[in-house]
Amino acid sequence: MAALFTLSVTLSLLLGDGLNDSPDLVSSQSPIKRTSTATDLFKGKRQGHRSSALTLTASELLKKTSHTIIDNIGNTPLIHLKKLSAHYGVEIYGKAEYLNPGGSVKDRAALNLIKSANLESGQVVTEGTGGNTGVGLSMVASALGFRCYLCMPDNVSVEKQLTMKSYGAEIELCSTKFGKEDDGHYTSRAEKVARERGGVYVNQFLNEENFKAHYEGTGVELLEQFEEIEVELGGFACGAGTGGTIAGVGRRLKEVQEEVGVCLVDFKGSGLRSYLTTGKFKSEDEGSTSAEGVGISRLTKNFEKGRESVDGVVKVTDEEAVATALWLAQNEGVWIGPSAGGNVIGAVKYALYLKARGRESNVCTILCDGGASYMSKMYNKEWRDKNGLEGVEAKLPKVCGRFEKKADEKIFKGHVGGG
Repeated sequence: MAALFTLSVTLSLLLGDGLNDSPDLVSSQSPIKRTSTATDLFKGKRQGHRSSALTLTASELLKKTSHTIIDNIGNTPLIHLKKLSAHYGVEIYGKAEYLNPGGSVKDRAALNLIKSANLESGQVVTEGTGGNTGVGLSMVASALGFRCYLCMPDNVSVEKQLTMKSYGAEIELCSTKFGKEDDGHYTSRAEKVARERGGVYVNQFLNEENFKAHYEGTGVELLEQFEEIEVELGGFACGAGTGGTIAGVGRRLKEVQEEVGVCLVDFKGSGLRSYLTTGKFKSEDEGSTSAEGVGISRLTKNFEKGRESVDGVVKVTDEEAVATALWLAQNEGVWIGPSAGGNVIGAVKYALYLKARGRESNVCTILCDGGASYMSKMYNKEWRDKNGLEGVEAKLPKVCGRFEKKADEKIFKGHVGGG
């Protein structure tokens, strides 16, 4: 469905059916007004074509492959969440990454990870994944003729598992009882399988191609889209799993518009809030978030690439994230997953904080994946009731402007990016 929607948007723009007249949907493929320093930075990029992450660094393999499904990764629409914005009195925008052909923001990283791996025909792409990266990798591997072996926690939604299998990937479920240092952890298993089978372990946590996908792609597109609609961007808010998205987008935004705020949205069980405010990783919650692929308690190389660009952090609860996602589906027609719901309500909290201090409160976030992957989980009332989310319904939560500033950079000296 995501691919069909993307195709229909592209055709509409080419045929001139008036879609561009809508203030709610902005395609980065439409004519762009360049009025800021972004013009000089990106003047080498062909106007109206795919972002530099997908053209300027394309591998020889991709040069032989044109007009395929992977050519539709990126250049996602920017959506103004009008009803939600009116409710809270701030302006919230979402970059609709769930409209990528594989259904999530992870398609971008997956493409970069594979195209930089120098794979030989018949080699196996191997990865440990919380779900969406696996879907992206299996799709890209299928399009380029590679096999894919994916290890993941056994609580990944059945929809994601079936999607990966549909693309031809072989999957292995690993118990969540194992810690990262254990041989049974899904990342450890993926690395071992790569060694045993002569495959390539792409390692989304360490591999900086993840960061580059957003520094050269997503961040560039956002700057262009806000120029196009002539809206001043006040802030960007986003959660972190590998850290590639917030690091890449945040760093690009800061390099072009230093005054733009960058806010980490942190979830239950994650140690990133503690790290940013004290310099030490410590989870302040019991248990972990029910949202898949978000929150982390170690420093990754990808997050480290953009850490200095992050100004601070807001915390969101699972209840807030799920309620927001349910409400958006029923009131804005925006059908997203729980981590995207958390991103949106986190962006609201940050925007309210900025507004209270007289700063520009137009805030953008990442709508990282779609609701179709969570029909058996978040969108299933019975599942919610059994997993600590009883009573959560499609109702916007009451929130206030909450934001904790990052500690002085001195406390981070000596930290080395890990896997």
